[in-house]
Amino acid sequence: MIEIKGLSKIYPQGKAALDNIYLAVSPGIHGLLGPNGAGKTTLIRILATLLLPTHGQVKVYGIDLLKDKHAVRAILGYLPQEFGFYPNLTAAECLDYLAILSGIHSAPERAWRIQRVLEQVNLWDVHNEKVGTFSGGMKQRLGIAQLLLNDPRVVIVDEPTAGLDPHERVSFRRLI
Repeated sequence: MIEIKGLSKIYPQGKAALDNIYLAVSPGIHGLLGPNGAGKTTLIRILATLLLPTHGQVKVYGIDLLKDKHAVRAILGYLPQEFGFYPNLTAAECLDYLAILSGIHSAPERAWRIQRVLEQVNLWDVHNEKVGTFSGGMKQRLGIAQLLLNDPRVVIVDEPTAGLDPHERVSFRRLI
């Protein structure tokens, strides 16, 4: 459950990206639709704890995002519209690094989770290849793998199927 009350984001130049938003999101799959510049990515970045709102309150499963963003991050999986990986690391090395940052300190646990998510996105066969050699679609699938790595309660994605071919788009929808 996500509860948003009176949420506003005004950028330094005075542009209001969000203006007094009230929203309750129940468990399930939901989407944000709107034209470019409507504030969708701003809202997503606030929910992902990457951007602070100017005003308002956000609670994710009862956790106040402004008071305890680390607790929110522990239950959150986030796939931004654009992301980057270290090109000289393999897919498995990238995910291992991200798993450590997510607080998964047990090496056997990380290895198990990495294999599981790479199999889910059909990248296990290239887990030892450098990310710099991956196609755009493969990088997008690696992004989806990192999204699932910590088995999140809440998944937030921004343009998740960009760069995926039609078959991969269907696989992503099934996975979610």
